[in-house]
Amino acid sequence: MSKRGSLIFLGVLLAALLPPLLQMARPFFTAFLLASILAIVLHPANRWLGRRLRRPGVATLVTTVTTVLVLSLLLGFVGLALTQELAANYETLSQRSLQEGGWPALATHSADRVVDAVAVYVPLDRAAIRNHLLEALEGMTVYLRDHVGSAVGGVTSMLITSLLTTIFLYFLLRRGELWLRWLAVWTPLDREVTESLVLTVKNSVMANVNGVFAVVVAQGVCLGLGFWFVGLNSPVLWGAVGGLASIVPFVGSPMVWLPIVLAYALLGNYWLALGLGLWGALIVGSVDDVLRPFVVGAREKQHPVLIALAAVGGTYAFGALGFLLGPLVLSLVVALVKEIQALVAPR
Repeated sequence: MSKRGSLIFLGVLLAALLPPLLQMARPFFTAFLLASILAIVLHPANRWLGRRLRRPGVATLVTTVTTVLVLSLLLGFVGLALTQELAANYETLSQRSLQEGGWPALATHSADRVVDAVAVYVPLDRAAIRNHLLEALEGMTVYLRDHVGSAVGGVTSMLITSLLTTIFLYFLLRRGELWLRWLAVWTPLDREVTESLVLTVKNSVMANVNGVFAVVVAQGVCLGLGFWFVGLNSPVLWGAVGGLASIVPFVGSPMVWLPIVLAYALLGNYWLALGLGLWGALIVGSVDDVLRPFVVGAREKQHPVLIALAAVGGTYAFGALGFLLGPLVLSLVVALVKEIQALVAPR
């Protein structure tokens, strides 16, 4: 068989094996993507440490272990403090429920008080409002009860993803540059074009990471101020938790401040609940929509509106990590169009 025939046969065989290979790799996509983002961010520190220690393998191991320890200690501290605060708040609500005659009575009396407060200003059917409120509370209780098992499964999945991310992070920091050079050899592109595309990916990742940190800090500060104003215990802690929760797409910080609003309403602090709810919805909620596109767009030199649309579209297309993948895909498309224009332009 000629060399050309062998290449054709091997190429067809490789093309046939790629779909099952991609299907097998699909469960590891999230962990590999997270590890890739961390590797890009940590690469300068790892390279500096390798030069100081003169042992790249040891430097990579130290960088990986230090990163995992710092993130684990941070999450552990926040989780412990949050558990203590939740236990204290639950004790307060439990005492109030005993005074009211139990949790169902507390929910009913709270709904009656909300109905009376609303009916003073809005001429609506009190019975209908009361029934809707009770149905909403019952639906929320059923939802939480039905999703306890899913939450446990989610924790297990998160632990497995964290372990895989740690493994991938080590090998990406250790062999990432070598793999990029190998990829450049296999692509039929000039070295300058390959380096430009790699730089585009790096800049996009760094810009999105900067945007995430900016939103976390801004929403944490805004939530902390709101919690301090309504007199919540440990407003700094709850603000930090709310800022970290802003990383989660779709739900974000509302999964922190919304239960607090409901707790204030159950305790009869309606004006505080209304004020905190408006602050969270109008002020805190707008931080992500305004700040992230400007921070990301400033580094990627893209219009903030395009960045915002790419983040939203990426979230719907790829899930939780889409807010990073969306702007990255947009940046790669723009970079590819520029390279194509450079190739077809008359010299």
